Amino acid sequence: MLAGCSSDDNGGGLDLAAGRFDSNLAFEDLEAQVEIGQRPAGSPESRETAELIADRLREAGVGDVRIQRPHLNVVGTIPGDEPDRIVVGAHHDTKDDVGPGFQGANDGASGVAVVLELARALAPRVDGPSVHLALFDAEEARGDRDFLSDGLRGSRQYVEYAERGGLQGSPPLDEIGAMVLFDLVGDCDLQIPYEPNSSRDLYEQFARGARQVDGDPAPFEGQAESILDDHIPFAEAGIPAVDLIDFTFGPGPAPGGYWHTPEDTLDKVCAESLDAVGEAALRALPRPAG
Repeated sequence: MLAGCSSDDNGGGLDLAAGRFDSNLAFEDLEAQVEIGQRPAGSPESRETAELIADRLREAGVGDVRIQRPHLNVVGTIPGDEPDRIVVGAHHDTKDDVGPGFQGANDGASGVAVVLELARALAPRVDGPSVHLALFDAEEARGDRDFLSDGLRGSRQYVEYAERGGLQGSPPLDEIGAMVLFDLVGDCDLQIPYEPNSSRDLYEQFARGARQVDGDPAPFEGQAESILDDHIPFAEAGIPAVDLIDFTFGPGPAPGGYWHTPEDTLDKVCAESLDAVGEAALRALPRPAG
């Protein structure tokens, strides 16, 4: 489904991707988001974050960068030479009621940081399906509202615009071949097991990508409990989707003791984790052209 991935676990033919993911730049993107402060949907900080992301996508050479409304999804396109399209996403908002000191370094600055660096590595064109970048707003439910009814507002908006033939930068739904989501991927003790609401085939492509880096699929091993995340609206619309997420952030059982607490800070995330995810992704996603 993702044209850049090979069934050859030794990475044959994919050497062009080697070392293209700059984890230091990705970590700088993560830090820039944290410096803005808490970034809940609808806040001035959320608008500042959306503008920051849009600027960095344009600097990377991504085309047709825009900010959707009313939820501030930041979208852009890296054109390919095949008709299918792949949506690659993360969410940029943070929970709104955590309290003073909350940074959202892992949830969700880490996923955005990976997508921004992938954009720099892949733009301006790819060999294979076009890559549509989507940095979602309004993933978090507000206050104590039910997540399934109040969360995922940004990704549902993106899919709704796709269902309406492709509005505000969403591609037409029938042209989307797959969706890949990065969330909570900065944990220094990184583990990204298979999430059961996800496409197993897509997940295995990233595990193979990890083996092509150093012969080891870690951290893409094991199986998690089902998770509701921004891949769900795509899966509900019939699009194969995968959620690459570490939902054991901190001590204790999932979701871990640091999740949605003031402990989600810069010292709990590592550039090495961003690199492990990004290098695997460069072997699973379409390759840069040229």
